[in-house]
Amino acid sequence: MPIDFNSNSLIALLPASTLLEWTPHFERVEFSLGQQLFDPSHTQEHLYFPLTAIVSWMNTLQNGSATEVAITGREGMAGIFLLMGAAHTQNNAYVQKAGSALRIRLRVVQESFDHNTDVQKIFFRFTQSVLTQLGQSTACHRHHSLDQQLCRKLLHTLDRQDGEVILMTHELLAQALGVRREGISHAAYRLMKDNIISYARGRIQVIDRQALENRSCECYGVISKGFPFFINKMDVPPLAPAD
Repeated sequence: MPIDFNSNSLIALLPASTLLEWTPHFERVEFSLGQQLFDPSHTQEHLYFPLTAIVSWMNTLQNGSATEVAITGREGMAGIFLLMGAAHTQNNAYVQKAGSALRIRLRVVQESFDHNTDVQKIFFRFTQSVLTQLGQSTACHRHHSLDQQLCRKLLHTLDRQDGEVILMTHELLAQALGVRREGISHAAYRLMKDNIISYARGRIQVIDRQALENRSCECYGVISKGFPFFINKMDVPPLAPAD
């Protein structure tokens, strides 16, 4: 199956010459739900550019408690820390939504990153977006209600997929937000009661997206605006001319 490079916004930003160099090295891979991509105890050799898959970055404490700190989908890549010189990540990365991605060896991307300023600009812009997501998510967990956090989580997932159906159980949502399953069940019930979502057996149907945005906190807008390209409509702005 031919690869549609426009299915990932970060790849779509690449200079044509760089994409030509990378194309023979891309490998299309399929991820299953819950699959672990990055483990702090292992050295990584590949970067991943999701096409339809969504990756959840989890911060896990010594007692086993975990909270999602960021997600990555078709707007970016998984493994940006490797380009910054780190051999390991401090967080675990799991597949939140099963789907496809492009895998490429780190050394191929590192070569372009080290010698091409346009490639550097693209990845630095993405890194800034990830840092915005990390910082805002931390503040959100501390200051906003569970109802608001659930709405934000659902919206960020919608932005990274097609359609209005999210395949995610209450248990997975609770793990992502670092709360008890009962809390998610109560928050979801309030959304269902107001006909904003429906839920059955791990299938969440968003009925009224605008109402979901109205129920969310400011963090959804801040994080979304932090990306240098709009993740849902795949609008890719041109790079600024090199100085």
